Amino acid sequence: MDSPLTPPLTGQCLCGDIKFRLDGAVHRTAACHCKQCQRWAGHYWPSCSVSEDHLVLTHGSLSLTWYESSDKAERGFCIICGSSLFWRLLNNPGGWVAIALGALDSPTGLSQGEHIYTESAGDYYSIPK
Repeated sequence: MDSPLTPPLTGQCLCGDIKFRLDGAVHRTAACHCKQCQRWAGHYWPSCSVSEDHLVLTHGSLSLTWYESSDKAERGFCIICGSSLFWRLLNNPGGWVAIALGALDSPTGLSQGEHIYTESAGDYYSIPK
């Protein structure tokens, strides 16, 4: 799903120290149900993907830290409030970065896309068909 962003989407962490803007098209929205995402977000993790070149930090770059969560990926979060913000593959410069849908300012004009890793879904919720 490609979605033009006019004007650019903006977002922030819970405490507001990290602020960002997306200067390009959203290429995918997804809800990840893998165990890592569940433990990181406290539930499944809905996100949209943009080219990493189009993620612009407008404030709080010193509060953003990255955690290598596997041998393939890392997750970006705020060191002040702990907000789960970003996910990206390692060794993929200029690649894609996933942005937490809940961190975006409304209105986004986006809609939930596919559900992935549903075999790991928690037993306390149902996945929409």
